[in-house]
Amino acid sequence: MNKSYPILLLFLFLACGNVHAGWNKNPVISHRGAWKNTGNPQNSLASFRDAARIGCHGSECDVWFTQEDSLVIFHDARRNGKLIEETPFAEIRAQKLSNGEVVPTLQEYLAEAMKQKKTKLIIDIKTFVTDKPRTVALARAVHALVEKMGAEDWVEYLIGYIPAGVALREITDLPVAYLGKWKQDDPDASPDNIRATGLPCIDFQDQQYDRRPEWLPVFKEMGLHLNVWTVNNEEDMDRFLRQGFNYITTDEPERLLKLYRSHKRDYRKALKR
Repeated sequence: MNKSYPILLLFLFLACGNVHAGWNKNPVISHRGAWKNTGNPQNSLASFRDAARIGCHGSECDVWFTQEDSLVIFHDARRNGKLIEETPFAEIRAQKLSNGEVVPTLQEYLAEAMKQKKTKLIIDIKTFVTDKPRTVALARAVHALVEKMGAEDWVEYLIGYIPAGVALREITDLPVAYLGKWKQDDPDASPDNIRATGLPCIDFQDQQYDRRPEWLPVFKEMGLHLNVWTVNNEEDMDRFLRQGFNYITTDEPERLLKLYRSHKRDYRKALKR
């Protein structure tokens, strides 16, 4: 083993995961909160609460600008057929989620996360459909609110638009991961390009790692913090645990937590390889 690797692991723990002693120490990131087995709507305040309740290390959510630059939590680019980025905030808020909640604002989501200190909020800063450069403004606005609320200890970022990630790295030391965009972005996702961005964390789809197996040892040698999404099959969960992925994003956090707890010793050994 490379003698410098334990030092790299310590650096990654500091750079891509805040070190408050109370955070849940596992690789489980619930995808849009805990919703699949709870009946909660995705990206609802209830889905975050349940992700924290069951003990996930992190819970992912998705943030957009509305037409007038309000920050709202919703996954899809469209709601009722209309682009979120082109829809007035009042119209978005008038549309209830299935449990009766309104579509939450980022401020409400952060406030909910800050009621506890066990589960991180992993904020996916969505890439605009009609105006990609506006994503940079979105990233800056998200971080400005995080700073205003004093929520830095609770937050990590995902970005799918590299200039937004670079912009965040200029204004914060919080973890920023590049979110691999399916099959279209092999050049952007390559080790050489990731090295050039200076981003310390990546979050690629499971199929992307499988399609480019030669990249994984390079990413590890680079000392990157590795996340994979969206892993719902138990066989795949086991495989990524044994490969020592730092985070595994899943719609089945209950199942992954159970598997992790039964493999905890092997997982810790895998992290050190």
